[in-house]
Amino acid sequence: MKAWKQWLQLRRQSIMLRLKRSYRYSELRKLQLWLKGKSLHWSLYLALTSLLLGGGLGLHNYLYSHFYVVFLDGREIGYVRDAVEIEAFIENLMGQCSDLYGMAVEPWEKISLQWAYRPGREADAGAVKEALRQQITLVTDAVLVVVEEVPVLPVASENDVDTVIELLCDAYAREAENVVLLETTVVEEIKGEPCCVSPEEVYCPEEVAELLLAGTEPAGREFLSRNTAVESVDDSALESARRLPDIHVISVEEVTVIEKIPFETEYTYTDSLWVVQSRVVRPGKEGSKEVVYHVKRENGVEVNREKIGETIIEAPVAQVVEKGTAATPAMGTGQFTWPVEGGGRLTQGFRGWSHSGIDISYSSHANRFNTCILAADSGVVVHTGSQYPMGNYIVIFHGRYFTVYMHNQTHFVSKGDTVSRGQAIALMGNTGRTKGMDGIHLHFEVRVNDGTGVWNYWTQHQPVDPLSFFSKN
Repeated sequence: MKAWKQWLQLRRQSIMLRLKRSYRYSELRKLQLWLKGKSLHWSLYLALTSLLLGGGLGLHNYLYSHFYVVFLDGREIGYVRDAVEIEAFIENLMGQCSDLYGMAVEPWEKISLQWAYRPGREADAGAVKEALRQQITLVTDAVLVVVEEVPVLPVASENDVDTVIELLCDAYAREAENVVLLETTVVEEIKGEPCCVSPEEVYCPEEVAELLLAGTEPAGREFLSRNTAVESVDDSALESARRLPDIHVISVEEVTVIEKIPFETEYTYTDSLWVVQSRVVRPGKEGSKEVVYHVKRENGVEVNREKIGETIIEAPVAQVVEKGTAATPAMGTGQFTWPVEGGGRLTQGFRGWSHSGIDISYSSHANRFNTCILAADSGVVVHTGSQYPMGNYIVIFHGRYFTVYMHNQTHFVSKGDTVSRGQAIALMGNTGRTKGMDGIHLHFEVRVNDGTGVWNYWTQHQPVDPLSFFSKN
């Protein structure tokens, strides 16, 4: 940065040495030596005086037409008598700008001074200073952040590059009492390359990290100055400077959580209950345990979890359920009542296994959400559930027959309950495979007991036409 100062000092010394040598071997020197100790006529003195005066004036005029020519990148911008004044001005200007930007700056252009003959010119230090102030381009040494060989933005130093990496790692760090951060790394290669840019183009690490996390460039800003010189970044990389690579931050956390331990169910059997009945003798109680995981995250999203260890805090208590073994009694009267409150409308008949029951709709549109489903005969509820395409369903055992009620909205009874003929057991609905709001209906089936008295699977008992058991009332 100060090379031009050394050059100026050597140039001045060279000029003074040449002037001394020129005088030593000049005719004026020879004449001075010849006249030494001699006495001359006054006219000769007058002539010599005139000659010396004229030569002196000519020499003065010659020397007065020599200036220090100030060049800016090889272009003349003015003339000065005192090179030291310009040197001091440039040094003071750089100091003021360095204080303003908070970083060392220097001229991008090459500034030089040359002692040269310029007849008819005038020295104007003020004009030269103003020209330098207006035309100098200030630059500073910086470090360009490069991600996967793609230039991003310049920062002040290599330490700022390290800070950018730290900020990226911290961006996805979680703060919680049960979380300990073990490791964070950035998958992509992030490095710094020396560059020279305008001080206004130097970014702080927080801005660079925010840009990389967002994956977009700052609006209206050039990433690289036209004066940027990065030896290790080729032209193709500069062209792709705006295409920022994705950043992937991998973190490994040690997470400690309290988890429940489900209780098991133990069964005992008694003939004092029917096979469709059961009761809880001892309620179960969940236990708890402290589990330690190593959780791997990518940009904050969990991608892997490995259990490292666990400690039992409280052991679970098994639930004891007593199940019945007695056969389900036949409670049917043998006379079925219509299973829909208010009668309803028969919308589809029995077609064997292709449609193993009948469909009954609500009796009035205004009451479609509140139509009760009735038990066709007295019996025991042996099965309830929800399954496609049946939706919510109930199966009642009557002795010789099973009745089935499908697509229900809400159930009023549970497995093991005894029901009476005509008792409301559910609300009509459209769960399972039905057709929207207009699909509200009951699919009702009657199946002949195969002799086991047990409902195991849907095709176990033969379906029969329900209409053969009653006429609509």
